[in-house]
Amino acid sequence: MKRAIDQLKRIERIRKRLADLSAWRLARLTHERQRLETTHSEMLNALGEGLMAFGPPSLAGTRRVRALEQEMAATQVHEKLLAARALDDGRLAKLAEGRLDTVRAAWRETLDRKSLEELIDATISKSDSLTGPRKP
Repeated sequence: MKRAIDQLKRIERIRKRLADLSAWRLARLTHERQRLETTHSEMLNALGEGLMAFGPPSLAGTRRVRALEQEMAATQVHEKLLAARALDDGRLAKLAEGRLDTVRAAWRETLDRKSLEELIDATISKSDSLTGPRKP
């Protein structure tokens, strides 16, 4: 039973770390998406002003805007997948924690029962030694 508790502790610790890592990845990707959106809006504003509005700079700017839009779309898809994974990792961490609590409770109950049995046995053997052997 003690070995199972140790294994469940290890599993719970790993699951919590995975959940934290998934949340961190999701936050990093969200930050990246926001950076891309900011760059995209800045590029759109730059295309309408000054020298960027005409000629080769306009063509290069348009290509850059298209590339940013593709990156944003890929980031959105990846962000949705990471959000689902973070949710799953959090759920599995919670399940591992619940299982560990259940096994710990069973272990404590077993120890309590064993202590009670030892106490009862000690009381019975003490009372037998005081009264002497009983006649059937």
